[in-house]
Amino acid sequence: MTTPTAGQATRVQGRRRGVDLERAIFEAAINQLGTVGYAKLTMEGVAAAAHTGKAALYRRWGNRDELIRDALGNLLPEPPSVPEGTSLREGLLTLLRYFDSVLFGSKGAAFQAIAAESASDVTMLRDLFQARVTTPCQERIRSLLRRDMPTSGAATLDEAAEKAFATVGPAMLMYNCVTGQDRSTDQQIEAIVDGLLLPLAQTKRSADVERPGAHPVGYEGSG
Repeated sequence: MTTPTAGQATRVQGRRRGVDLERAIFEAAINQLGTVGYAKLTMEGVAAAAHTGKAALYRRWGNRDELIRDALGNLLPEPPSVPEGTSLREGLLTLLRYFDSVLFGSKGAAFQAIAAESASDVTMLRDLFQARVTTPCQERIRSLLRRDMPTSGAATLDEAAEKAFATVGPAMLMYNCVTGQDRSTDQQIEAIVDGLLLPLAQTKRSADVERPGAHPVGYEGSG
């Protein structure tokens, strides 16, 4: 079998179309974001890294913000579903492992680059991460907590307490990312769950049960 020359290989790459070309551009954009940072990222640099022409980018995106938004949106996985019957502990571990993997996985440098930027023009990218990852993850944590409360015989938590509980774990992992610390180990994530979140949930349950006028789940009153 004849091995293609470098020029032939380049021409083959140049014939990429549709999904294949878009995937190559997204990969190049994310890699550039992680290596040169947001401030120095250019459409020209992405095109060169993707082995395509700059025109191929501008046919799809008007500027680098639009390109990076779509590249990150394509990359960000949704939080996993936690099956019914999963314990609060196991559900929390699953969701915090997911959150940590998004921040520090194979493309984690891109998110760290965004988190470290102080310029106002990355607000849109932070908002995207919030909408696609942080908020859905927190909603699943709140759902887990609500599912667990009836089995404990405790009163329901109010919305503010639920939100506060759901914020703690992701916030701690995000702090590690923003401050340039190493990715959390599984033992460290377990320590967050076992040493902080579960005791916090138990403390809140006890406070709600003991609070005058608090009623167990399912209480309907006397009419």
